[in-house]
Order: sequence, then structure tokens, then C-alpha cells
Amino acid sequence: MTVSTELQLEIAIKRKTAYRKIWWRIIPFLFICYGVAFIDRINLGFTKLQMSEELGINATWFGIAAGAFFITYALCEMPSNALLARWGARRTFLRIMFLWGLATVATAFVTSVSHLITLRLLLGAFEAGFLPGIILYLTFWFPSSMRARVTAVIFVANAVAGSIASPLSGWIITYMDGVGGLSGWKWVFVVEGAPACLLGILCFFVLRDRPDDATWLTDDEKRLVKEDLAKDEIPEEQHSKGVMRNILCNPVNYLVAYLFFTAACSNYLLFFWLPTIVKDSGVNSLVDVGFLSAIPLLFGFVGAIALSWSSDVLRERRWHLVFCFGLISFGLVAGTIAQTLPWMLFFFAVASFGTGASGPLIWSLPPGYLDRKSAPLGIAFISTLGNVAGFVSPPILGYIKTVTGSLNLGIIGIAMLGLTGAVLTLFALSPAVVRVKKSIDSPSVV
Repeated sequence: MTVSTELQLEIAIKRKTAYRKIWWRIIPFLFICYGVAFIDRINLGFTKLQMSEELGINATWFGIAAGAFFITYALCEMPSNALLARWGARRTFLRIMFLWGLATVATAFVTSVSHLITLRLLLGAFEAGFLPGIILYLTFWFPSSMRARVTAVIFVANAVAGSIASPLSGWIITYMDGVGGLSGWKWVFVVEGAPACLLGILCFFVLRDRPDDATWLTDDEKRLVKEDLAKDEIPEEQHSKGVMRNILCNPVNYLVAYLFFTAACSNYLLFFWLPTIVKDSGVNSLVDVGFLSAIPLLFGFVGAIALSWSSDVLRERRWHLVFCFGLISFGLVAGTIAQTLPWMLFFFAVASFGTGASGPLIWSLPPGYLDRKSAPLGIAFISTLGNVAGFVSPPILGYIKTVTGSLNLGIIGIAMLGLTGAVLTLFALSPAVVRVKKSIDSPSVV
């Protein structure tokens, strides 16, 4: 073995060691944090089954309350990401998680739909910037050739959180109803909201803002990571117009935001309304509703892991995304016409597989074409536009449910959005947007 070969092998080992350290120090903790965030965002979909009767909230007002979260979430995302770039992840995530935990617990004590909408608006403002903040934070540690897999692990928290939240919420509503004089749905918000406050405090002590701050990396490991990240840099050219104007004038941002919007509509359909769909199919026990609702959501976990791994290994994004949107459309349409509960759950699982896989693939795109100066606001801008789905989808579906007694028309509408997502991905995304850079041989980190 020559000296040059020995040196290359030594560098490869150091690089693999560095990313393995980063992975285990950051990813499991962020996974838990985002999982708790998603539980607090979607548990309203399950508490609806008891809360709506107790507070007299119909499906339309429930949809408005569910969507209110995304009004303030969208308004506050860009300022939050700008603050993260300036103040660092530790302080930003501490603020976000502690305040949203308090807002979730406070939701247990609402007595009217107006109180509920107010708390949802506050929750949206407090949680704003968390997902785009995580996406931005990962770009400080991982190069583009690893980013889909890394992002996928965070998005897997959606599916895991959903599969945990449904049976957990069903158990709490059933077996803690009346404890301490509180209804079961109130205990859901207390039990599932409190961990966010603790995790927010832990963020400050567990995370580090940049590789240079990581005492658990050697100087050589820091240098290798920074070299890999530098190779991913997009040249900062023609910034005379200003960063924000460049973001607003870039049509790719709107296209990626639409893809996120499409995937998010499917996501919130499954998380907010699947318990209602299962219950309307004739399942009366809330515990059973919780477990049955969790089955399709678990397939989102499988999709996120399988297709993100495949996308990184094959260095291909476009056809993976087309496949995801195709599964969403097929699964939702087939689920609406299924004649039995098992078949309905199977087809919704197909849609969940595509939905779960689409998220990390979509979010692997912006860091690849945005330069470092534009990335914080650009990622938040895309997330803000895409999260309009959270405001639009629940109220419209709630209104359709109130007027027609069924969600089928709304589900088919979201399936059609999936088809447009597939077409736009296939024909409108340029090769520069879907490319995966080959700056390094991507090391295994687990």
C-alpha cells in the first residue's frame, strides 16, 4: 500500500468517524423533538372525537381551529429562521419548544371554540420556524450527498409520532377521563404538551450551533466536515438586488413550495381526519380507533426511510418524487372507493407511504440550489408558502364533511393535487434543482 493510499484511507476513516459522531449527537435528539412537536400539532385530530361533543364544535369550526395554527405559523416562519441564523439553534429551539409546550398544556383549559382558535394561533406563532430551522441546521453539519437520508430520519418522526399519538391519545381519553375532575381530552393536551418544555431546556445543553463549537469533534474531523460543506457552497453572485428580492424572484422557490403544499395536504388529511374516517366506518371504541388509525401512518415511516436511502444511493431525486406523488394520488382515490375497512386502511397506507417519502425528498432540494446567504430565508419562505396547506385543507375538508356528510370529495381533490405534483416534478424541475452533488463519497454514519 502506497503512502498516498494509506493517507486516503486514514482520511476516509476520520471522515466516517466524524459523521458518525455528528449523527448520534444530533439526529436522535432532533428526532424526538420533532416527534413531540408533531404530536402537539396533530393531537387535536384525535381529541376532536370527545372535545367536539363537550364544547359543541361542528366539523366546519373544528377545521377552522385546526387550520388557525398555520396562519401565525406562516407569518412567523421567516423571522424565526432569520433569528436562528443570527442567534444559533440552541437559543432558537429553546424558545420555540418551551413556549409551544406551554400553549399545548393551556389548550386543556379552553371552554369555547374562540378559546381554542386563540390557543391554536398562539401555538402556531410559538412553533413557527421549527421545521425550516431543523432543515437549515442540518446544512451546517451534513453535505448534500447525505442530506436526503438525514432529513428522512427527522421526517420519520412524523409517522412515528402519528402512530404513537393515535393509540396514546385513545388510551388517555378512555382511561384518564374524569381523573382530577378533567375530561380525557384535556389530559391528552397536558400529558403530550409538557415534554416539549423539558426538551426545549435540554436543547440548550445538548446541541451545538456549528462544527467549530463541537468539543466532541477533533480538529481534523472539524476540518474535514468544513471542507465537505465548503464544496457544497453555491457562489454568492448578483446580490445587488438583495437576498429577499432574489428569493421572491426565483420561480423555483414557488415550484418547490407547491410540491410541499401538495404533500402537506395529504399529510394533514391523514393526521387530522383519519381517526374520524375510521370512527365513521363503524369502529366505536376510541382505543380501537387509535390503533387502527396508526396502521397507515406507520407506512409513512417505511416510505421515508426506503425512498430517501434509495434516492441518496442512486443520486436521483426526480423519479423518486414522481413515484411518491403517484402513490399519494392512487392511494387516496382507491381509499375513498374501498368497500371494507381493511382495504380502506391498505390504500390509505399506500398514500401514507408516498406522503412520508415525499417530505425528505422535497426538503433535500432547496439547500442544493440556494446559496448560504439565501438559505435561511429561502427555506423559511418555501415552508411558509407550503404550509398554507395546513390552513386551507382542514377548514375545506371540515366544510365538505358538514355539507355532504362525507370527506370523499375533499380526498379526491387532494389526490388530484398529487397528480399535478407528479407532472410538475417530471417536466418543470430543472436538472440543476434535482442534482445530487458528487463532492465526496458519502460515508455511512450508522
